[in-house]
Parts: sequence; C-alpha cells; structure tokens
Amino acid sequence: MSGDTALAVLVGVVMVVGLAGTVLPILPGIPVIWGAALIYGLGSGFGVVGWVATATISLAAVGGMGASAYLPQRTATATGVPWWGQVIAAVLAVIGLFVIPIAGAPVGFAAGILVTMTVLRRDLREGWQATSAAIRSMLLASVVQFSSGLLMVVVWLAWVLLG
Repeated sequence: MSGDTALAVLVGVVMVVGLAGTVLPILPGIPVIWGAALIYGLGSGFGVVGWVATATISLAAVGGMGASAYLPQRTATATGVPWWGQVIAAVLAVIGLFVIPIAGAPVGFAAGILVTMTVLRRDLREGWQATSAAIRSMLLASVVQFSSGLLMVVVWLAWVLLG
C-alpha cells in the first residue's frame, strides 16, 4: 500500500468516525471531518482540486455548525424562552454531556427549557410546548449537521478520486 493510499484510508476512517459524531454528541463531528480533510491536503498536496474541495468542505462545516447552534436558539426565542432561560438550558446541556453519556446534552437542554418555561409561565403545558418545539429543532439541527458532514465526506471523496 502506497503512502497516499494509506493516508486516504486513514483519513476516510477518521471521517466516518466524525460523521458518527454529527449524530452522537460524543465528539465534535464536523470539526473532526474538517480536520481530517486538512490533514489529507497537507499530506498529499492541495492542488487546484484540493483548494476548491477545501473551500467547499469549509463552507459546509460553517453551515452545519452554524445551523446546529442557530436552529434550537431561534426556536427557543420564538417560543418565548428568555435569554437567561437559554443560558440555563445551555449550562444544563454541558452538565448533561458529562452526566449522561451520549444523550446528556440534548436532555440537559430540553430540561432547561422545560424548567424555565414551567416556572416562568406557571404552567407545565406551556413548558412542555416550548420544550417539544426545542426538541424538534434539535432533531432538525442534527439532520442538517449530518447532511453537512456527509457533503463534506462526499466532496473529499471526489477530491481523492479527481486529485
């Protein structure tokens, strides 16, 4: 196996792990995929195809990461969650990441929204409505992030085949 082939196989494996990270919040999937593409370019040389692929991969990374942060925040704001409630939800998401493996961040975020809105409105039903909207937006954000990661991997594969 040549050095370029070994590098491509190694980068491909890392990208598959990164793609799994876009769905399972164990590791930051999009940055892992982007970093693997960068390592491939540094190891094999960029060339014209590589620079175009790297720019496309970078745009997809920014879009995917931006959507994963923006969509739940926008929904929380639209359902009336105040900024301090969103901060509480974010803090509980970080705590949840360490307390409950894999599912802790979304569970913590949803719990923060539920507690904030239930206390604020003094109505569990309104708290649950805001929470269910936040959960749907987190699922949409995961789909967008996975799609962005998949696009990044496909662009990298095209780079490998064309480069």
